[in-house]
Amino acid sequence: MRRMREGRRQKSEDKKLRRWEVKLNFFFLLFTVHCSLFTAGFAASWSPEEVLQTYLTDNYPWKKIEVANVRITGNIPDNAPYTIVVEKGPLGKGVFTFVFENEKRAVVKADVRAFEDIVKSKRPFKKGYVLQDEDVYLAEIDIGKMPKNSVADPGAIIGKPLRRSINANKVLAEDMVEKSEVVKKGKKVSLLINMEGLNITAAGETKEKGYVGMPVKAINLSSKKEVRGVLIDENTVKVEM
Repeated sequence: MRRMREGRRQKSEDKKLRRWEVKLNFFFLLFTVHCSLFTAGFAASWSPEEVLQTYLTDNYPWKKIEVANVRITGNIPDNAPYTIVVEKGPLGKGVFTFVFENEKRAVVKADVRAFEDIVKSKRPFKKGYVLQDEDVYLAEIDIGKMPKNSVADPGAIIGKPLRRSINANKVLAEDMVEKSEVVKKGKKVSLLINMEGLNITAAGETKEKGYVGMPVKAINLSSKKEVRGVLIDENTVKVEM
């Protein structure tokens, strides 16, 4: 009899345990569904980081902008802001006010970095060397670390002699090169032509604006043929043969 009572008690406890397991499984299922719905709703809402990134990209001229570590003070509604006010920055520790419908506002702080291209030297060059296209390359740099007067456009230094020697991978600045004379389109020049070791000169005229030390197109006024050469000074073009 004792064994029978213990058996019935065990069966009763097993039934209770199974009922609790069913209840727990049911609550777990409800919790999972609720979390899924919440996640789906959150994924469908707007992103403060993306909105700020778009605003900065549309309103500032930098090549690339990075937004990170976004912090929000205040509640944000379901709809994205209709305007953003820059309170501080925007670079560095930027502070922004997001303005929503009904003039609701939220303060947003973020770390903002911007990048631009600069010109660097491919190898060492000595003072007086005239830089060519193949001597330089573009590299991306944080504008907060960009040296003063650094060059972003290779055209600003190509064809100009260096004022001092430089190392490889050096950021090039405007004051590193000599300022070349500008030769206007239509200027009368002497064409210096080397033929079989003989130097021949002919009257010519530039077809485009150029700089001393840079290639330029010109017209041989005698033959009416277009030639290409390098402006070795503001009055002479050394013709490439």
